[in-house]
Formats: sequence, C-alpha cells, structure tokens
Amino acid sequence: MNLATRDRENKDSIALEQEIVALEETRCRALVAGDLEALGKLISDDVQHIHATGKVDDKAAYLDMVGKHIRFLEASRQNLDVRIYGDVAIATGRLEQTIEFKQTTERLAMKVMTTQVWVRRATTWEQASFQATNI
Repeated sequence: MNLATRDRENKDSIALEQEIVALEETRCRALVAGDLEALGKLISDDVQHIHATGKVDDKAAYLDMVGKHIRFLEASRQNLDVRIYGDVAIATGRLEQTIEFKQTTERLAMKVMTTQVWVRRATTWEQASFQATNI
C-alpha cells in the first residue's frame, strides 16, 4: 500500500468515526426529546438492546419502553471510541443519563459503559446491538 492510499484510508476512517459519533449524539437527543420516529430510524429492525440490568429488548419492546415507561431527562456521551471494520462500526464509551419512570416519577441517574454495533445498510448506518454495563 502506498502512502497516498494509506492517507486516503485514514481520512475515510476518521470521517466514518465522526459519522458514528454524530449518529450516537442524534440518538441521545432523540431519547431526551422522546422522538420515537427519529429513534426508530437509527435502530435496526433486528436490534438487540441489552440493558445494564441484563434485560434484552428487540426493537418493538425497546421503543415501547421508551415511549410508555421511561422519560430520558438527559443523555450524554464521553470519549466514544469508534473502530470501523468495513460496513461494521463498534463504538465503546461512557454514557451518563438521567431517566424518570413515568408511572412513579422516580428518577435514576445512570453511569454505564456501552458497546454498540452499527451496521451500514445501503447508504445509512443502523444500530444493530447495544450493551450497557453499570460502572
């Protein structure tokens, strides 16, 4: 591989990493806004969302939980590390969020590490897997 090819690949990789970070920021904003339509567009139809409790949701169950049971008061990422492998991106980093349970109005501040798998399908990226671990 010559130097020009390597430089082009590095620039492409950096651009893809920035795209994934931007998508994750969009996902966090959609959670806080309660925008299920925007959230649904970011999540793959075959997603597996694994909560810090160990509960596993498919897309329908996850969107139902966000829409009916939990209000996200804040959600922010720190130091999201993104690695690109062709049409797959793995993003790992700290997520801090405050949620409110709609039925009881109880609030919970959460600090978790997450691993997300994003998959490029045609021209868009979708989150295909999410795993959270309490820290």
